[in-house]
Amino acid sequence: MYIVFIIILALACAASGVMFIKVTEQGEDVKAVLFKGITTVCVIVIAAISTLRTDNTAFAKLILLGLFFGFVGDELLALRFVFTEKFNLCFLTGAGAFLIGHIFYLLALYGIAPKAWIAAVPLLIGALALELRNSNKHNLDMGKMFIPLAVYAALVCFMGCSAVGSALFKFSLGTLLFAVAGVCFIVSDSILSVQCFSDHPSNGKNRSLHAFYWGAQLLIALSPLFI
Repeated sequence: MYIVFIIILALACAASGVMFIKVTEQGEDVKAVLFKGITTVCVIVIAAISTLRTDNTAFAKLILLGLFFGFVGDELLALRFVFTEKFNLCFLTGAGAFLIGHIFYLLALYGIAPKAWIAAVPLLIGALALELRNSNKHNLDMGKMFIPLAVYAALVCFMGCSAVGSALFKFSLGTLLFAVAGVCFIVSDSILSVQCFSDHPSNGKNRSLHAFYWGAQLLIALSPLFI
């Protein structure tokens, strides 16, 4: 029966995500805050179901905390378009909430695969090189936010690489789902940086980054079921 609930919630997540994209492109920023929140809440409820169905509750609870801070980050990022005079503050605090969420993901991953760093470190070097290439290619101008956002991007990359390392050293369907999610997070973050800090934002980029982002969240929410 719980599988039926998960499917319904996943469909609700997709529908709400589509509505978020629609109202965003129509400039309805208040509605965007609402639909973005609903989308992430659906993912959190899926993670709560996973927590009730897994044997590794410690792992699942850390995932729930990570997703909760992701929800906070989602709302703060969406609010930057409602309170435009606080744009940078909303962006930085939103990124900070996401950073805390990724720390919880790291705690979850290294709790089950302490040796994941052996693969994560060399992968991180490659990921950061690609991020630098992406920044140079699109002439990203982050101004005073460069240092905090660079730290944030490095942590996202490290989390994603650690997820891949966890799948290599402690393979299961759950760690595989998390590894795919980690890569999706890195891709989403790269697209977001281009969308926000280049001269060529587009609806297509916005759709892509959210597809990768919510795909990553769904996979992470499901991962405790298979750990």
